[in-house]
Amino acid sequence: MTVKVAAGTGDAGTRLLAGASGVGFILAICGSNAMTPLLPGYMDRHGFGPAAAAVLFATYFVALIVILLISARGPLIRHTRKVLPIAFLTAIVGDLVEIVGAWYPLVLFPGRLMTGASVALSTGAAAAMMVAARGEKGRAFMATGSLIGAGSGLIAAILIAVYLPWQLVTVYAIHAVAMTICLGFLVAGLRAAPDLLAPGRDPEPVGEQEIADVPSAHTGDLDVVVDSSRSRDPGAFLVGALAWAIGALAVGAMPNAILATGISESLLVAQCVGGACLIVSMLANFVGVGLRVITTLPSVGLLLAFGWSIAIAGLAVGRLEVILLGTVIGGIGQAGGYRVALAYITVGLTPIQQGRVAATFSAFAYSGAGVMVVLDGIAGQLAGTIGGAVAIGVVYAVISAIAIALVLRRTRVATPTVTRAADRQTADTTS
Repeated sequence: MTVKVAAGTGDAGTRLLAGASGVGFILAICGSNAMTPLLPGYMDRHGFGPAAAAVLFATYFVALIVILLISARGPLIRHTRKVLPIAFLTAIVGDLVEIVGAWYPLVLFPGRLMTGASVALSTGAAAAMMVAARGEKGRAFMATGSLIGAGSGLIAAILIAVYLPWQLVTVYAIHAVAMTICLGFLVAGLRAAPDLLAPGRDPEPVGEQEIADVPSAHTGDLDVVVDSSRSRDPGAFLVGALAWAIGALAVGAMPNAILATGISESLLVAQCVGGACLIVSMLANFVGVGLRVITTLPSVGLLLAFGWSIAIAGLAVGRLEVILLGTVIGGIGQAGGYRVALAYITVGLTPIQQGRVAATFSAFAYSGAGVMVVLDGIAGQLAGTIGGAVAIGVVYAVISAIAIALVLRRTRVATPTVTRAADRQTADTTS
């Protein structure tokens, strides 16, 4: 394989900017889960029902999706150096607004919108910055960073909400401080590396990809068909949406369902059982899921459908251990699904193209997650907690079957020429 090294990759300023961008992106994703363990508290203090809690949780998807779509089609990504600081500042303001929401519930919704805006702005901009600074390692980081941020953010939010006082305030205060520190490092990095992604520049892809014959499906390589339309592949987009939806359902709906049905009265237990999906997803990244293990879209699609079906069955029979088994299996599927699908549609793109396609993919994935959470809340309001969960479980399984069918159909008609998203060495160093 012939590899071209990006100019400035070893420069201290570039490393500082890449580090601040990457950490800030992870922190922004962490902020999206800061509210998750607080939903039962909001339901008690402000009198929210299942539908209202679901809408509050999913409100941030609105700003997120709109801005991601603008990023995908408009010039935002070409102004990455300006967009990233704005994204971090928006996250800080959103935290402060949500602190006020402890006393005034209506301001929670605009605060949640700001959280979504910060994630959306940082997604495309950080993707472009990381690819420009670190090449294929930066490309692989984006999917990994999303899952790490979701998992670590949930863990931190649960621990803070359970063990520290002022749970409706403390989570946001700590996140605001962390984002402020990261914003300071980002500003320093922008000054230290003034040429990285300066306006009018779009570096070439950092690696020339290796072309080979179609390998066995069991080789463990992450293989994707070279096709000019791969960035619009409907099966890959659906798998990405299912991967993000299972995490949103697990942390945004399942803990409330566990508490509402009386399976457990402990907030910590309910959050950990539901949150196991994101926690396992984060850990699965470090053992290579999506890079060296479970690297095909149909396999992760099956894991996602199987895992959530088991979790719903556990809820129906009132068994925490069965719910936990389902969320763990779903978490493994989420890790593989998001990474494989994103790599499939972005391999070999330039930094600007990467940012735009990643923004489109994320918009679709978050759309699926938001729709599923809201539908779950409405179904729970109409059919009861268990009835609504079962109905959404059936919908999830049907969509999974459609996604797998689309992937298999495309595989049968694809041209037998493939390229690896990352070689073995890159995969090992990014997992």
